[in-house]
Amino acid sequence: MRDIIKLAYKSVWMLLFLSKSFLTTRIFRLKLWLNHVDYGKNVTSANSITRLLISKSATGVKIGNAVAFNNYDGPSWNCKCCLQVKEGGKIIIGDNSGFNGVYIYCSLAVTIGEWVKIGGGTMIIDTDFHPLDFENRRCGFKGMNSKPVVIEDDVFVGTHCIICKGVRIGNRSIVAAGSVVVKDIPNGEVWGGNPAKFIRKIANKYE
Repeated sequence: MRDIIKLAYKSVWMLLFLSKSFLTTRIFRLKLWLNHVDYGKNVTSANSITRLLISKSATGVKIGNAVAFNNYDGPSWNCKCCLQVKEGGKIIIGDNSGFNGVYIYCSLAVTIGEWVKIGGGTMIIDTDFHPLDFENRRCGFKGMNSKPVVIEDDVFVGTHCIICKGVRIGNRSIVAAGSVVVKDIPNGEVWGGNPAKFIRKIANKYE
């Protein structure tokens, strides 16, 4: 009897989860359309609706096919995906990439390849937000430094990482959880730490 109750509970929970994700995905796609985002087939926003903060004067946002945004808003884990694109900014996301509670801030350009997986709480930012010179900080955002971010195909980024401006992460590379990436990572390497440093090479059976 207990097993039957457990099975019924799991079935009801799964049905509710799928129904909610179906609804949030439809609303998310409507938001993409309203924000003039070019998106492909089977783009999803699971559990809750991904936030979009896109300037009307942004250069453009393009999301490929089968891109998944997973959001969590419970008492133990509160982390939603957010795409924030400022004036003149451009985001490109390739096919089959997935994001768990990832925040992307784009003032210039953020390019993410295909089959990229990025863990919860990670931030990708292409700007310093504020200038380094204290006199310029007093005047607001004068002298703010921004550089494009590029994450190439098949990259895996662990939870709670920070990918800083001007960084390129090469194909198939892995960034360990909690890392702060401040310089380029070559293809097929594992990096980790703050600041992130080389750990080891990844064996590539295709080479």
